[in-house]
Amino acid sequence: MTSLLLQDGHLNVVTTLPMAYSASAAPLIWVELNWFNIAPCARGAVDGVVIRVVNRAVYVVGDFEPGVLLTASNGSRLLVVSRRRELLPEYVEMLRVAEALADVRSTSLCRALLVGGEAPRPGDAVRPYEWPSGRGVYSPEGPVDLLRYSVTPHLSAVGMTGAGKTTLVKLLVEEAVKRGLRVVIFDVHGEYGDLAQRLGGYVGPPILPLCELTDQELLAVTGLLRVQSPIRMMRYLRFFVKAFCAMADKVGIQDIYAALQKAAETMLMLDVVNPSVKTLDGRDSLTAEFANALKEVAGGVLYNALKEMARRDEERVAAAVMYLLWAASASHATLRGGDVPQLYVVNLFDPSQLFMTSDVAIGVMSYMVRKMVERGQEAILVVEEAAKLMADEAMSRVIFLALAQTRKFSVRMVLVSQRPGEYVANTRIVAGRVRNSSWARELASIAPQMPTDVARLLPQLRRGEFIYIDDDVVPIRVSP
Repeated sequence: MTSLLLQDGHLNVVTTLPMAYSASAAPLIWVELNWFNIAPCARGAVDGVVIRVVNRAVYVVGDFEPGVLLTASNGSRLLVVSRRRELLPEYVEMLRVAEALADVRSTSLCRALLVGGEAPRPGDAVRPYEWPSGRGVYSPEGPVDLLRYSVTPHLSAVGMTGAGKTTLVKLLVEEAVKRGLRVVIFDVHGEYGDLAQRLGGYVGPPILPLCELTDQELLAVTGLLRVQSPIRMMRYLRFFVKAFCAMADKVGIQDIYAALQKAAETMLMLDVVNPSVKTLDGRDSLTAEFANALKEVAGGVLYNALKEMARRDEERVAAAVMYLLWAASASHATLRGGDVPQLYVVNLFDPSQLFMTSDVAIGVMSYMVRKMVERGQEAILVVEEAAKLMADEAMSRVIFLALAQTRKFSVRMVLVSQRPGEYVANTRIVAGRVRNSSWARELASIAPQMPTDVARLLPQLRRGEFIYIDDDVVPIRVSP
């Protein structure tokens, strides 16, 4: 077996035993009493040496784990993507006894990727790069600004639980808030509440501005997008919402959900409602107010037609208003949205309302994106568990549409997920440790910007280690 290693500042080749490494001195090899010098190398205490360079692939002899960033003697940066350990434990012990060495350990042939500077030459010494210890996101060139971009404004953060994704996104959000950008976070796990409180933001259920929703957004929040033929139900729902908003503007409402329930009852009994009913103090009752508002919105002829439809098509009318009541119960229903807080954390984690919350999230996300675009606001939209949410066809359509349209209007999306989804092909990528090699291969197949060698490395990364891909591959480190 042929092996290479550094001895007294020279690169040597042997054919009897594999290589070994002395922790107290330079690397050594036992070779039937013979050493064969093949090239001069950097002298002094080194951790490894470059033996071959092919384009951006650099082969290094040294005991380095995949994911380690190396700095070469010429100043270049090398990311170790794989290694082959060549010495079995019994050979290490044999060498230790034969050479009377106190401390011997095996070394490896490592394959590294050039990620910074000019390519090193064979014989250049390498050693692990010393990362900064302060809080932040760092590359070998210094702090990383993830808000800047070369190719696309959108960003995908991929990594298994414990990889450090949430820490990275929190640091990004803090920086965005400092710069005055608006940030909306769709939080599935309740991980951003403390950040919102610390930065003076809003955290709570989705805010549902009933009177500002478009027909498409109403279809989404009520779940009618999933109904095969929602046209008739949507017609009833649109009249219902318009009448309710007109009534609310006229009389003023303290408890919106209770008023919605009363209006829903009125809608279902429209053919028997008396619009002239008064309260004990002589005012129109809420039932009468809603009936009169509906008559004004629809007009006299159509109002009479609605009364007849409410009797003949009671099931669809009931379904339409019931879906809206469910949406209101799974959110914070308001008449109008008002100004979006600078930091707005939408809490989507409510087990009792899980199914309905997903529909509300679709509608509210559509609404938020639309309002940001209309107001020309530079903003960040963070979506947690994006791959899981996008398993829903309606949510997938909304997110893909947002990815395609918002880049023109200074709205950037940050899609966070454990497993990669097809959306990563349209974004920059920050990839941490993934669960297994199949997920890594999936990411490489989906994202053409992800080199295969780098994808293979992902399952071996440690917490806080990431690969950032914009127009180039950059190893980064996240320190909480």
